[in-house]
Amino acid sequence: MADEEAGAGGPVKVTLEQLGVSTGLEYEGQLEYDIGNLCAFDPAPLDTARLLVDPDGTCAEMARGITQAVVTQLFNLPAEPITGGRLAVLPAPTTALPRAQPVPKAKPLTRWQQFAAKKGIVKRKRSKLVYDDTVGEWRRRHGYKRANDDNDIPIIEAKASDKPGEDPFAALAAEKRERVKTNRASQLANLKQAAKKGGALPASLRLAATLPGEGGKKVGKGVDKSLRRKELKEDIKSASRLAGISTASVGKFDKRLAGEKAGERAPLGKRRHFLSVTDTKGERSKISSLADKFLRERSDDVVDIRKAMGRMEAEAREERRDAKRKR
Repeated sequence: MADEEAGAGGPVKVTLEQLGVSTGLEYEGQLEYDIGNLCAFDPAPLDTARLLVDPDGTCAEMARGITQAVVTQLFNLPAEPITGGRLAVLPAPTTALPRAQPVPKAKPLTRWQQFAAKKGIVKRKRSKLVYDDTVGEWRRRHGYKRANDDNDIPIIEAKASDKPGEDPFAALAAEKRERVKTNRASQLANLKQAAKKGGALPASLRLAATLPGEGGKKVGKGVDKSLRRKELKEDIKSASRLAGISTASVGKFDKRLAGEKAGERAPLGKRRHFLSVTDTKGERSKISSLADKFLRERSDDVVDIRKAMGRMEAEAREERRDAKRKR
């Protein structure tokens, strides 16, 4: 009685046999499982005699048994109920699978990233809003209606260092242009450094990363600007050609540049020529030539029925003649 009361209060355990659920035939061999990759391996040698008798049936039976074993292992994993069924987390894979593509190269660090790593500077995520003291409200840090926008400054306080007759707003705009120029120069330097280390660059920036420095400066150690230009001649010519044929007329009606040769703006590739839909004679001759070519290539496989029948009749006549002679 006590056992019945204890059983009534606790969880009821029911086996698959009691429920009448069949797990299928178990695989006879010892399998090595890799549930993370949904795989199972049988290291035992194959039964060659059985495989030679019925190869398809043997392979199908082995595949069925191994698949059933993998499914049984999946149902033995701990799972939790979710909407529409149960969820089980697969373990980590144990078999190293080959990659379809090579491992991507690490992106080279910029000069600022190298300096920050050396000094231990950690980047912190800043808020998108910042308080603007001029307006007295919270505004975006960047973009439309941003805080401390140079275009929204109505009054600029005079300084002792200001020159008479100088426009402070023009000086502010010139300072902004100088900052943009400095940022672009830093970006180009980072691109050159990444290109030297073999890093991947966007297609639109590959040519810019290989351009020489400004002002006749040397690029790299012992590389003169004129030599660098000779190396980049083909790249620049290819870029100019692509730009020339990227117009509405594919460069046909555009004015030719100084020093440009005829035919340099020819479109890439060849145009496909389709057969006329009204010229039945040309289509018939093309099909006839294709059939003749096909028959010539397979002339050994073609059987002449009339010739074969003539040979058979000649052999029959020879047999009848020999039979009469023997009589």
